[in-house]
Amino acid sequence: MPKVLFSTLGMTDPIKNDHDGPFLHILRHYKPQKAYLFMTKRVCELADQDDRYRLQAANLCEQEGFTCEIVELRYEGIDNPQQFDIFYPIFERELINIYKSNPGCQILLNLSSGTPQMKSTCHLLALTTPFPVVPIQVTTPNERENYGSPDYDLEKSWTNNLDNHPDLEPKNRARQVEAENLRYLFLREAAISNIEACNYTAALDILTAVKDFVPEDVMWLLKAARYRKNMELGEAEKASRLANYDLYPVKSSDARELFEYLLLLNLQQKSGLLMDFVRGISPALTRLFQNFLELKCHRQVKGDYCVQIADEPGRWRMKRYKLEKKDPLLLAHYDTRFSPFFKDSDLSCATLLPMIEFDCGAGGRYPNRDVLEKALAMRSVEEKIRNRAAHNITSIKEEQFAKAAGISSDRLLKDMKWMFQQIYKNYFTSNSNAWDSYNQMNAHIIGRLSLNTG
Repeated sequence: MPKVLFSTLGMTDPIKNDHDGPFLHILRHYKPQKAYLFMTKRVCELADQDDRYRLQAANLCEQEGFTCEIVELRYEGIDNPQQFDIFYPIFERELINIYKSNPGCQILLNLSSGTPQMKSTCHLLALTTPFPVVPIQVTTPNERENYGSPDYDLEKSWTNNLDNHPDLEPKNRARQVEAENLRYLFLREAAISNIEACNYTAALDILTAVKDFVPEDVMWLLKAARYRKNMELGEAEKASRLANYDLYPVKSSDARELFEYLLLLNLQQKSGLLMDFVRGISPALTRLFQNFLELKCHRQVKGDYCVQIADEPGRWRMKRYKLEKKDPLLLAHYDTRFSPFFKDSDLSCATLLPMIEFDCGAGGRYPNRDVLEKALAMRSVEEKIRNRAAHNITSIKEEQFAKAAGISSDRLLKDMKWMFQQIYKNYFTSNSNAWDSYNQMNAHIIGRLSLNTG
């Protein structure tokens, strides 16, 4: 495939310190049929002084036995080549013109000549042009700076150019930079930003475009994280195993589901998604109260006091006749809490609270003043805030939450976590940072991505 070159020019071009500058070195090893030279005011002045770029290119073509048309792109109005923002639209426009003017040609892009701002612009264009380009990087001789002297002698520089003497075995310093590699580095940073915000679907979409550069375990763990955030815990566990990552700090299935749900509420609260947070309070408190009663008060809540609704498998209803059969004194307590008396009701934190009062209050089988006070307070918040979310199609802000509930959303979340720890203290003896599980997972993913430079 015929090649054309777009090259900026710098003070190491065309020859410095007895070696090719980047522009000439690319010509030597890639032999393009045409070279477009971007020239700022200072470069134009040097070209007008002795025509060094065109003449040295001609010398090289004669020696190497190929022809290369030199096209000067003269921008004499650019007197400050350190301004990054001026180059992108100019370079982009010139590259598009080159692409249209040379159908079927491979476009080479010199990344090594000019100011740092020019080089950075060329790096960015290698990623953003709507057609393929081949970025070429040229290292300096001996891998060091190649500033050279301010004096330039055309004939002497050509004669003394060591790259012209194959008997000296000069090194090929031109290296094709994989544009996909550069693209990965840019996209990786975008993915990391989404991972830090727990936007795992977005991170997966970004990295899928460069998946050949991403470690397989990272992709599996991102899938696990997405399942986890969607509360698809079984699928999350399968994906995390494939990533060889221990995803869940809480192992037993009942405790894990509640723990993961509280972690999800934590994400919603921290990110300001209070509408979702408020809607999640009632199921969280229902499960908290139920698990506390089953594990700490030894009551089989569903089995002894409820029936399952036939056409709604996840819905349970507390029945008066079952309360009376199992514990008449408990039913009498329920009758004092509901007016005019307790009627069959769906299982909820509201219907479970009297059972906690009965067992944890003074004279109860398992008196626990702290738990009782927390349960009463959390149920009060749930009652005050639930209707606001159920009947409101606009967002809920923190000040609105605090005004309606009497406490902040953060305080409520801390109380729910506290009650979970009262039920499952064993999970926090060896892992005091279990509540930080999402951050730990994110840090692991980001660490694996940062180790992998593509």
